[in-house]
Amino acid sequence: MQDHVDHIASLLYEGILSPSDWRAGLDTIRNCMQGGLFYHFAVDKSSLTIVSSHQNVEVPADKVRDYELHHARDDERMPIVMGLAVGEMMFDHEHFSARELSNSFIYSDWLPSIGYRHTMSLPLHDDGTTREFLSIIRPSDHHAYSTDDRRFMEHLLPHLSRAARMRSQSTRLADQAALGTAALDALPQCVALLDTHLRIRYLNDAARHALDKSPYLAVRHGQLYCKYPQAQERLCASVAAACRQDDTARAGILQCAPDTTIHVLPLKANHPLAVLQLAQPHSLLVWAHHNPWQHTEPLRVALGLTDTEARLALALATGKSLKDFAVTQGCSWHTARTHARNLLRKTGCHRQAELVHLVQSLIQH
Repeated sequence: MQDHVDHIASLLYEGILSPSDWRAGLDTIRNCMQGGLFYHFAVDKSSLTIVSSHQNVEVPADKVRDYELHHARDDERMPIVMGLAVGEMMFDHEHFSARELSNSFIYSDWLPSIGYRHTMSLPLHDDGTTREFLSIIRPSDHHAYSTDDRRFMEHLLPHLSRAARMRSQSTRLADQAALGTAALDALPQCVALLDTHLRIRYLNDAARHALDKSPYLAVRHGQLYCKYPQAQERLCASVAAACRQDDTARAGILQCAPDTTIHVLPLKANHPLAVLQLAQPHSLLVWAHHNPWQHTEPLRVALGLTDTEARLALALATGKSLKDFAVTQGCSWHTARTHARNLLRKTGCHRQAELVHLVQSLIQH
């Protein structure tokens, strides 16, 4: 017995975050109890209506819908299981006589119509508004549950109840996280969720768009990366400080570029967004998206430049060097010099300082 209990318990605990393992655990319970059907369902406590359910076999959908809509509230099993505390069980033969079962619509009509009869049911979890249940129902040609069956379930019940509670909490946190990410996607600010190794676990829409065009930040092998070594070192240190496991985790501010200030915030392991990542502490990075090339179109039109020349003109006007421009654009220094010569020729400037003054006057206006 203990081997079966240990095997099922491992599936149930894996099932806290894995629906397939949870289903496998319930199906193994069904098999050990010689059941033909497991019925996993949740009941609204105020209306006694079934709000969600699933089972291991393909019961005709119209049969399930008919039961849940029309018969569940009148099912004589329902008052009994609703009155049980989490950790208690109901075996139908202990509550109903053979005569009562023969006069029951559920036992004389509905269950036989799908080939089942004896029921074992227990509450798994109660959150105050809904109760979650598991029922194991045996085929019509099987006998009622035995003392050994009860003993087996008594050994398994602590694991089943604990896993169900943790699964419910995880599902609730996942729902909250989904609402949170939807809200984050609507923000104009860039938001990124990173683990301690700088691996990106989440980017909102603004961050995805910004990283596609940023001359300073990039994604490399799934990690956030600053293109300047000193900024990369500061990023690593700030994220590590935010991801500490204890109360020493702290927020930080990172200036990774003249126009990009990143706020690095600790995200504790019990936060909904972190729970989705196996309940590990993470860092939440928030920064405003400033497009450094937002003035390139006016410059290109006003001065008759190519896109690359306009980007170089703006870079020089904002204090960048030719080497900086070459690094951010992924070109050689010699190519950047060629663009610079073309810039001077097209604008009629003789020196770089004149070009900078010209571009700055255009930007200010």
